[in-house]
Amino acid sequence: MESPPRNPWKVLERQVKEFTLRALERVGAAGEGQVLEVRRERREFGDVSVPLQKILAARAVDARELLSSLRSEPLPPLLSSFEMANSFLNFRVNLAEYAPVVAGSVFAYREEYGRVPAERRLRVIVEHVSANPVHPLHIGHLRNGILGDALVRLLRARGHEVQAHFYIDDVGLQVAFSSLGYSAVGDLDSGKPDHFVGQVYTMVNLLVEVHSLKKELSSASSPERVAAINARISELLARLQELRERLPEVFERLVRLSEEHGGDLESLARSIALGYEARDPRSVEIVRKSVTRCLEGIKQTLDRLGIKFDSWDWESEITVWSGAVEDVIRRLKSTGLVEEKGRVLVFRADLLAADPSVRRLANIPEGLAIQPLTLTRSDGTTLYVTRDIAYSEWKLSQADLVVNVIASEQTLAQAQLRLALYALGHKDVGQRLVHFSYEMVNLPGMKMSGRRGVYVSVDELIEEAVARARAEIRKRGLGGEEDAEKVAIGALKFFFLTTSPSKTLSFTWERVLDFEQNSGPFVQYSYVRALGILRKAAEQGYTIEKPEVRDVGEEERELVLLVGDFPEVVSRAADAMRPDLLASYLNQLASEFNRYYDANPVLRAPTEGKILSRLSVVKMVEITLRNGMNLLGIEPPSRM
Repeated sequence: MESPPRNPWKVLERQVKEFTLRALERVGAAGEGQVLEVRRERREFGDVSVPLQKILAARAVDARELLSSLRSEPLPPLLSSFEMANSFLNFRVNLAEYAPVVAGSVFAYREEYGRVPAERRLRVIVEHVSANPVHPLHIGHLRNGILGDALVRLLRARGHEVQAHFYIDDVGLQVAFSSLGYSAVGDLDSGKPDHFVGQVYTMVNLLVEVHSLKKELSSASSPERVAAINARISELLARLQELRERLPEVFERLVRLSEEHGGDLESLARSIALGYEARDPRSVEIVRKSVTRCLEGIKQTLDRLGIKFDSWDWESEITVWSGAVEDVIRRLKSTGLVEEKGRVLVFRADLLAADPSVRRLANIPEGLAIQPLTLTRSDGTTLYVTRDIAYSEWKLSQADLVVNVIASEQTLAQAQLRLALYALGHKDVGQRLVHFSYEMVNLPGMKMSGRRGVYVSVDELIEEAVARARAEIRKRGLGGEEDAEKVAIGALKFFFLTTSPSKTLSFTWERVLDFEQNSGPFVQYSYVRALGILRKAAEQGYTIEKPEVRDVGEEERELVLLVGDFPEVVSRAADAMRPDLLASYLNQLASEFNRYYDANPVLRAPTEGKILSRLSVVKMVEITLRNGMNLLGIEPPSRM
């Protein structure tokens, strides 16, 4: 017996294409390898349509002649009628034939419905979040992590072997700042560790900046400049005072450390950074203790969000201590594209990018001006992007495709990275290394700064979301307050996923927790509604173990069609790396289900056949919504 199709839409699409191509052939309008586009349409235009403008124009075929040819062809089983309108061929689906196809697929695959293996299965690494381990995750990291996790889930749904990686940036001055401070106050560690490390890091940064400004003040001659510096110092001291009131003993220890070294904490931190790169045991101990503590807190936040990683990649181990970054520099020098300016090494990415064929192969965005890339500082230490070249080679050695989820502000750096890899012999880097770019998140009325400790942490957002979700559930008399965390985190995730990553987001609670439309709670509530119907049905003795759709009518048409679309939407969302396509689909399905639920009684339908058919459709919707939410990392609540 033949298995039900994994993708009902493909069965329908194939019948539409075959029917249309036969008619086109009869009028001489079918070219070799003719590609037809089949679209799902809004109700007023039929169920599916084929745009024929270009084909008819190219072959000089009159639409009336084609229509006559179409009418002479017998319709395939899944189609009931068609019409031509403005060079669009619009079809109506034969619901009596298509509903059993869709229902058969949903009930056969259940939790696996929507997962269609790709023709070519790849080894994929998705690197995301990769936050500097010097403070807690903030709202920018949240968008990154939610997008990255959804990509991992979607690509796995296509059968790819996907590994989620977190790159631990434990090399450099900023980590040395937090490690220096933590080594002086570590025994005072209290509360969530990433928040504590973040506060220590902020204090050290502020002390360093105040010291630097005071040195500048001593040589400033212009009254305007003196006033500006004093104003800046006052602003920083006010921020330090806030932190002092919060953690007085920590503050005193850091001030004492600063005084012991003449206020020059930066030089002390630089010596730790240099020692760490050289794998000096004392520096390694200092840095690893701080970074590990911060990561403990970050992992707690990620666990709460349901975001998992398969690999935690230490920058020091993979790129520096292994000698990989030195090897990269040596090989780049041999390309003739590296210049030495003073004691600084510069890779002339701009010269390489002048070749149009190189730009194409390295997938450099059109119009992006490429600048030379600095590889080393005057003291010989490497820059982050230099080490990233070595890290990228390591990832490419383990996967067919590497996806870096990184903010759009890093577009130039990512282009320089691909050009460096191209120069090192990775001629297919433009296809194998993908910069999954996303825009920033705006918080109205706030400008964030990690170094000054001015940010909204993910932990704060989650707590606020849970409190608001609980209050909204209580206000609406929905019950299920125990699921407030699922609703809150689902709301946050859906908010970041429903908009294209290429668009800047303005974060507002009104949008995040809108129970009425286009939100996580709206989709979750629709799912819970479907569950509620099925529970009541079970209480009345109805068990929907196999589909009963013989009496599906026009009122169920759009729901059946939408459920049939689901595997195709998942495939497109995965292949195009567009989680927003799936989020938008779930909102559409939820909207249609609510419209249907409000207009059509299920358990009070006029006949037994109608009750069973409607229950089958409700079950199909419940499975589809649940599977769709799971693919976006949104946990479906049981009650709401």
